[in-house]
Amino acid sequence: MIQLIILLETILIMFWIDIEYDTSDNQSSTMIINSQSYSSNKYNALDIVGNDILIFDKIPDKDKIAIWLNSPLNDEMLTYSPDIQVMEAFFVDRVEDNGKFKNSFINYMREVHDEYVGTLITKEEFEDKISNPSSFSVTDY
Repeated sequence: MIQLIILLETILIMFWIDIEYDTSDNQSSTMIINSQSYSSNKYNALDIVGNDILIFDKIPDKDKIAIWLNSPLNDEMLTYSPDIQVMEAFFVDRVEDNGKFKNSFINYMREVHDEYVGTLITKEEFEDKISNPSSFSVTDY
């Protein structure tokens, strides 16, 4: 009898958790959606919580910067400016890369942020350099 009560309590608790936190949502069961069905940009996908991410696997490093700059994620990252820690965390979480691009761009962002902190550039110039990295090159880092 006690086992039956424990089983019923467990079922009720799981049901409450499902309702309260919406754990049975069908969308959350899809880890990454096929990029062709999500967007015309074949490098986009969704992560488990529904955030846009860029998948840079099997893409030459020289092409990644152009894709990043044309991505809405670039603009979204700039909303956290000039907080470099949040910007870096955003970039790390939202870009999947198997090459040098990810580390190189983070190093570039840090260098530009150092210029901003050292009052060599303004916040607007900081944002402009991040969104239009004319001096950035993967081979530099």
